[in-house]
Amino acid sequence: MSTSSAVLDARPAPTPRRTALGVSRAEFRWLMWPPLIFFVVALGLPMFTLVTQSLEGGGGAYEGMFAVPAFVGSLWRTLLMAVVTMILTMVLGAAYGLAIAASPTWLRLALLAALMLSLWTSVMVRSFGWMLLELPKGGIYWFLGLFGLADEPLEIYQTAFGMYPAMVAVMLPFAVLPVMSALQSIDREQLNAASVFGAGPLLTFRIVTWPQMLPSVISGGVLVFVMSLGFYVTPLLLGGPSNMTVSGVINQQLNTANRPDLGAAMSILLVGGTMLIYLVADRLFKVSEKWG
Repeated sequence: MSTSSAVLDARPAPTPRRTALGVSRAEFRWLMWPPLIFFVVALGLPMFTLVTQSLEGGGGAYEGMFAVPAFVGSLWRTLLMAVVTMILTMVLGAAYGLAIAASPTWLRLALLAALMLSLWTSVMVRSFGWMLLELPKGGIYWFLGLFGLADEPLEIYQTAFGMYPAMVAVMLPFAVLPVMSALQSIDREQLNAASVFGAGPLLTFRIVTWPQMLPSVISGGVLVFVMSLGFYVTPLLLGGPSNMTVSGVINQQLNTANRPDLGAAMSILLVGGTMLIYLVADRLFKVSEKWG
C-alpha cells in the first residue's frame, strides 16, 4: 500500500452536518414530522373545510357577505374594539411591568400571582365575573352605593362601553409578559452608569429603560390587537346583540340564519385578514422574537 493511500485511509470519516440544535439534518427532518402533522390536522383540515363550504353555490358567498348589514357594521366595530383594547393594554401593560420590576419582593410576588391567576383562569369565567360586576345592580353598583354614588341601577351592561374593561382585563397578561422579559434583560450597569453621570430617575427611564422596553410594548400591543379581532365570548356577553363583533355575526350565520356558506366566507376573511396583519406587524416589529 502506498503512503498516500495509507494517509487517505487514516482520515476520519466525515461527520454529518448538524443544525443549531445539535442534530443531524436527517434527524431534523424526522423531528419536523410531528409539528407538521399537527399543523395539517389542527389548521389545514379546518381551513380546507371552510374554503370548501364557502365555495358552495359558485363562491357567491364572498360577495353576498358584504350585503349583510350586520356583517359590515361588525367589521368597523371589531376594528375599533381591537384598536382601543390594544392602546389601553399597551399603557396598562407597560405600567404593570414597570411596577413588577420596581416593587419590593413581597409586592412583586403578589403582582405576579395576580397576573398568572388571570392568565390561567378561563376566559369564560373571567367574562362572567365582569358580567356580574356590570349588571344594573351588580358589584360596581354595590361598591358605588357604599359611598352614596349610585342612586339608580347602572346601565353599562351589554353596551359598547361595557366591553372594554373586560377585554382589557382578559388581554392584559399578553401585554405585560413581553414587557417583563424586556425589563429583566436590561443591563444593570447601564442604569448604574446613568446614575453615576447624574441622571435622575425620569431621565434614566427616558434614555435607558424606555428605548429597550418599547419594542416589547409594541409587540404585546400587536398580539393583543390580533387576538381581539377574533374574540367571541367577552364581546358577546358584555357588549350584547347590538354590539356584535365579526365572530358573533359568523356564529349567527352558522347557527341562526342557516347560511353556513356565508359564515365560512366571513371566517376566511377574518382569518386571512388577521394573518396578514400579524405578518406585516411581525415584519415591522419582530413580534415573534419577543415571544420566543
